Amino acid sequence: MIISLTLHMFSTMMLKAYRPPRELTWVSGYVLFMLTLGFGFSGYLLPWNKLAYFATTVGTNIVKSVPLLGDWLLQVMRGGQDVSINTLYRFFAAHVVILPLAFIGVIAGHLIFIQRQGMAPPLGEKKAPRGMRFFPNFALRDVLLWLACLMILVILAVFLPYGPGIPGMDWELGEKADPLAPAYPGIKPEWYFLWEYQLLKEFPPHLFGLEGPQVCVLLITVLLFIWAIIPWLDQRAYHDKYSPEFSDFGWAAILFLTFLTLAGWDIGGGSNATDIAAMPKVARVCALWTLAAGGVVIAVRIWKYEHRWFFLTAAALLHVALHGLAGMSYLRAGVISLGIAVVAIIALRILRPPDRAERAT
Repeated sequence: MIISLTLHMFSTMMLKAYRPPRELTWVSGYVLFMLTLGFGFSGYLLPWNKLAYFATTVGTNIVKSVPLLGDWLLQVMRGGQDVSINTLYRFFAAHVVILPLAFIGVIAGHLIFIQRQGMAPPLGEKKAPRGMRFFPNFALRDVLLWLACLMILVILAVFLPYGPGIPGMDWELGEKADPLAPAYPGIKPEWYFLWEYQLLKEFPPHLFGLEGPQVCVLLITVLLFIWAIIPWLDQRAYHDKYSPEFSDFGWAAILFLTFLTLAGWDIGGGSNATDIAAMPKVARVCALWTLAAGGVVIAVRIWKYEHRWFFLTAAALLHVALHGLAGMSYLRAGVISLGIAVVAIIALRILRPPDRAERAT
């Protein structure tokens, strides 16, 4: 589900489907994506095994980094200072009551926006191609698919609650959580949180007079906020014109998330991936994979779509190259890459008027 939502969000961004009057459609879809991540986080604790317990402990500790409200938010989430049975009660209530109710309300609003405004037409066109009617045609097909998935889920829960009985393919709950037991080795969040996990690791203990995790959480909040208000930032798309800068911003975001996710997965580290000595090797291998992916993206954009605006994509690739191949710290490499990109964009605006730059893209 998260993969589907991620693909849909980036496709909407690349196609500029957030153009007026569909700004709130984008925002409601963004809120749905955040709620889905909330389902993933709250559901992780529910098996109440060792891995879930210690992973939730690490995940909720991040909340402590929120300035001023960190300790209070931590106690609200956990129902106390530590992860306990009260935490399990709260996460269960959030997972089966609070989040579903919020999800139903937001998705209802999202569908209303889509029905009132219609699908976004391609750039430069006034009307989108006419598709299938939502009700009853599409709605009934969607209900049929949901019922089929529900029946499969019920069959698995009733007849195969612990798996098919084949070694290596069972889904046991695992050993019950024990707060007094030593920490579970190799704790990592689910793949969709790995980029945040890795970004936290890249920050030093203290930065700008604040704790490193606080600065990291602030940076993540700013990035998520920028992504939420893209419809109002992209003024060219607002006037139904092509905006290569924001398309490039989307591809740069994909490469940014790719490198951090691969590094959080310890790709290339081998059996000793958790050792400090293996970190440069992990960064190098992940940088090579990201550079290869970025090269493919740029080649396809040039060949297929004739794009010529690559400043932010190039900055993302330079960032991982400086960090992974040259051994520079992640933050320093990021500041240098972003600085070069800003200077290059300003120079382009000075040397080439906007109308010429538009024709070139």
